[in-house]
Amino acid sequence: MKILIIADVHNRPGGSAKTLLKIENVIKKVNADLIVFLGDIVHGPDFTENDKYERYLRQVLDLTGSVPFATVFGNHDDECHITKDKILSVMYSYPNCLTKGCNYVVKMKGEQLLFMDSGSYYQGEGSYYDTVNLSDTLNAVKAVKDGEKAILFQHIIMPDIIDMCEEGRIYKPGCVWGKNGWIRFKKGVKHTGVMLERPCPPDINTSQLSCLAPYIKAAVFGHDHLNDFELYIQGVKFIQCPGSGSNSYDWYRPSSVKILDTKTLKTQQIFL
Repeated sequence: MKILIIADVHNRPGGSAKTLLKIENVIKKVNADLIVFLGDIVHGPDFTENDKYERYLRQVLDLTGSVPFATVFGNHDDECHITKDKILSVMYSYPNCLTKGCNYVVKMKGEQLLFMDSGSYYQGEGSYYDTVNLSDTLNAVKAVKDGEKAILFQHIIMPDIIDMCEEGRIYKPGCVWGKNGWIRFKKGVKHTGVMLERPCPPDINTSQLSCLAPYIKAAVFGHDHLNDFELYIQGVKFIQCPGSGSNSYDWYRPSSVKILDTKTLKTQQIFL
């Protein structure tokens, strides 16, 4: 099964029409079985009126044509006056939409695909970004444990990625700047692709990976626009997808999408 993964379009007023055209061209060329939008389809903070928001959301969803698509929420999608229920109602109006809410499973061509809402911002002390609560994780385990190992899609990467990294105030080759100084993968951590910004998971680990690891074979993330690395953690392949839109802070790096082969878990990155 071939999945076209599109992360962080960030469609907004004054955004790049060329970006949408390039995404449309990729959709037409790759002949994917499914398109997955990894959140932040629309840059919510730019909107105060629901009708304008809906127009910019439809600009992106219209690109899918008749290809089935599924979505997860990002931290910016509903960062405005529009609600997730309203956003979902727009998605449901498309006959090729497979989205079933915030947390759900799609079974397709012998694969179990798990979609989870990683939330927006943490309401309390100890973290900036939201956490995936334990009850949602346990419900996800129940939904996939009796089938083939699933592939997880969510916007914000799990905090376990930071355990694979080292941070410090003294610069070392291969480091990028992070909130606590410089950061890079620890020596011996095998990975492909690059880390060009510090991963931004929640600062609190709710054991999502530990609970899901026996039941998933890969986890696919967006959110961090400049990173495209891939590596294994607890036997699960972490696939980080960079931003596909040229409408946010990633303007100085070429936007791209990834194609995932669900059997081999190999990906192909296509620059837009």
